[in-house]
Amino acid sequence: MDSARILLAGGGSETEAAVRAALDGAGMSLEFVHTATADDTLTELAMQPFQLCLVRAHSDSPAFALEICDETRQSGLRIPIIVLMDLTSRSAEDQFLAAGAYAAMPWDGSQDAMVRNMVRMTLKLRKVEANLRQSNDQLVQEMLTLQDERERAEAVNGQYVELAENYAIAKEELEKLNNEKNKFFSIIAHDLRSPFTALLGFTELLMTRSETFTPDQVKSFSTTIHDSATKVFKLLENLLEWSRLQMDRVEFAPRDFVTSEVIERTIDILGPVADKKAVDLAVEGGAEHVFADLHMVDAVIRNLVNNAIKFTPRDGSIRIVSKPDGADTVRIEVVDTGVGMTGDTCRKIFSLTDNISTTGTDGEPGTGLGVLLCKELVERNGGEIGVKSQPGQGTTMWFTLPAKSAGT
Repeated sequence: MDSARILLAGGGSETEAAVRAALDGAGMSLEFVHTATADDTLTELAMQPFQLCLVRAHSDSPAFALEICDETRQSGLRIPIIVLMDLTSRSAEDQFLAAGAYAAMPWDGSQDAMVRNMVRMTLKLRKVEANLRQSNDQLVQEMLTLQDERERAEAVNGQYVELAENYAIAKEELEKLNNEKNKFFSIIAHDLRSPFTALLGFTELLMTRSETFTPDQVKSFSTTIHDSATKVFKLLENLLEWSRLQMDRVEFAPRDFVTSEVIERTIDILGPVADKKAVDLAVEGGAEHVFADLHMVDAVIRNLVNNAIKFTPRDGSIRIVSKPDGADTVRIEVVDTGVGMTGDTCRKIFSLTDNISTTGTDGEPGTGLGVLLCKELVERNGGEIGVKSQPGQGTTMWFTLPAKSAGT
């Protein structure tokens, strides 16, 4: 059996007994609370749960019922109010409805069935309204839950997209590293084998037939062996330095120094090599102060000048230029009158994945590893490296370094 709490406002004990009698047989378990004043009624409605409020209204004092209806409506309490009028009055009924009453009807004690039906219908509607409100709250909660789940799904999807992008980047990087590894082993397999072939061949001749050779032949063989050993040593030196750079095992010790200090050392070392090929090796520009690792810069200039000698024909020239490149940068150029390069070769020269093995003007082998080493060393010092060349017009290899004024 359904139950309900009903607040009866106004009237005396006779009114309460009459209401109880009128609602007897409504098919519900009803609990009544009786208040005499408007303030008590409003307090009870605000503090206690009620399903219905019955207000007794007298035609000579309607203000009591009007106050309860109006204050209940303004306070936002969702409690249906039925006004029981002592006289039939359409104007009074309209007043009560306008003030917020759910219904207003005459009751003099003889309309019990009408009151009973009105109460039963109101309580059922109240229950339906409560169920609808609960369903609506559940629906709102479910919508919020779905919204949260959608946002979480979007976040997870975003993570999946990011993972996929990272995977693609990692895959591309892995493929690049794999290609570089293949190129690295190709250099070792091909470019080390050639000079070793000469070494083994001529040393075997000297071991097995040295007594049959003239001193001039022995000297020629020794020169070839020395040249081959020198080429192997230079290649191994570059391979070792490049490998150490890849594993970040090269100590980086930048300091202030003057570019002429390194350039003059390169001239001393490679000058005889250039003279042997009748290539003029000269220096242009002043002594610029830079802040970099001296040994790394020395390796860069030496590699670039060595390459320039290799690809410059006899009676050609090479200039090493050092000059300011803005307020904070120094530019060093190695300019030769050699064979030059195509635009495609210029684009590939700094990539290990592209095979650009070349041969110098006197047949000197070139692997391109020295230029790659230069790129790593220049970038480690915060600089940039580039090339400008045309076939038959010579080549300019340049790189930049951070400048440092002489006074700091």
